[in-house]
Amino acid sequence: MSPFKNTIRATSYVKDRLQEGLHTFIHHESFGGVLLFFCVVLAVLIANSQYSNWYFEFLEIEFGVFIQGWSFGISVLHFTNDVLMALFFLMVGLEMKREVLYGELVGFKKINFSLLGALGGMIIPIIIYMYFNYDTDSIYGFGVAMSTDTAFALGLLLLFGKRIPSTLKIFLVTLAVFDDLGAILVIAILYTNTLDLFWLYAAIVITCILIAINYYDVKYTSAYIFLGALLWITIYNSGIHATIAGVILAFSIPGRSNIRRKYFVQILDILEEWNKFANSNKRSSFPIQESQQGFLKTIVNNLTSVFLPNKEKRIDMKEANKRVQILDKLAKYSHYAQNPLVKIETFLQPICAYFIVPLFAFLNAGVKLDSGVNFNTDGLFMGTLLGLIVGKPLGVLIFACLGERLHIAIKPTGLHYGHISAIGIIAGIGFTISMFVANLAYTTSEQIVLAKISILIASLIAIILGAIALFFATKSKV
Repeated sequence: MSPFKNTIRATSYVKDRLQEGLHTFIHHESFGGVLLFFCVVLAVLIANSQYSNWYFEFLEIEFGVFIQGWSFGISVLHFTNDVLMALFFLMVGLEMKREVLYGELVGFKKINFSLLGALGGMIIPIIIYMYFNYDTDSIYGFGVAMSTDTAFALGLLLLFGKRIPSTLKIFLVTLAVFDDLGAILVIAILYTNTLDLFWLYAAIVITCILIAINYYDVKYTSAYIFLGALLWITIYNSGIHATIAGVILAFSIPGRSNIRRKYFVQILDILEEWNKFANSNKRSSFPIQESQQGFLKTIVNNLTSVFLPNKEKRIDMKEANKRVQILDKLAKYSHYAQNPLVKIETFLQPICAYFIVPLFAFLNAGVKLDSGVNFNTDGLFMGTLLGLIVGKPLGVLIFACLGERLHIAIKPTGLHYGHISAIGIIAGIGFTISMFVANLAYTTSEQIVLAKISILIASLIAIILGAIALFFATKSKV
């Protein structure tokens, strides 16, 4: 087989593998969104029941290391928000990097369409929020109105099944990727109160080391995990929110396989040769049983060929040794050929979708819905509500349309502006990161509680309106 055909096979395999990673991400996030919904409902019900005291006391339980004269303790709530959410942001960062390197965001104009949509979906809500909160103590909380919850949004798309084209799901994911990046930058820049320069310099040194080992193509994921843990500690002590460590680590993890293409092609040739041999020599010295024979019969025949050498099926030790060597080479090269970015992202996807994000939702969504809530606190309620419900769809639609009209962006094939409008409305579901920002942006418990209630109400309205918009924008597939 020619080197050109081998190269095409290798490239095609890598592309298929990365596309499979995107669909796996969508699958986990979709079902995770359904679980997330139940966790939110459960948290609200418990927080407003007779067990509410137990719920709020659980949030403040501390654990950690307590040694005579020295201690480090962290509450359940802060552990979830600072440590576990760093893993969530690590996965978000890996998703960003993979999409830009290999996915739907490859190419300047393709990136621009999602980027402009996300940019509009952040700018317009911020303007609306700041209009209602101008010259008040709540003005710095504009971050709650600019974020999209990918899990909730994909969970809503899941309910429509085959009505939703894959292009629509991919556009939503890429839009949310840039949306999350904007929220991360806001968290890092604006919500840092005090700054310890010693720990900041230490974090910069570790970041430089991460960049260096990425440049030299270090293939050991354990090295990145160890340095990532040190980075989290330094950033946590510097005063910057520690979840940013997850994003920095994500961008430093290699996004390519750690094996040269010629070795990868050789592996494919070995596998093809093995497959041809197995099909043409079913009665070889190394017995290959057909699936129809059944598991038990296969074992009996194999054992017979080992312990009864006088039978027709006799082991050729030279041939068997050759096959063992081939398997050893395949195992060795397959280990080196693993893409560290895809490997870590695949590992984190189910953990984040089914554990970290639902747990975060359960611990943060529990707010008391009683008459003591003051909806007139500044313009917080109206700013958040209108920012998410009105600002998001307007911003996404207007900026995406302008990008195409000015010929600086290309609309994805199969996507029309009815789809984009529906996605803009769904982007107003700003639960996870909006809740996260609320904990950082506001200084009083009254503001935090009202912000969470506003986010819940806005997200619920966005879900209802988004479902209606999707129904009319998509066609049923029989």
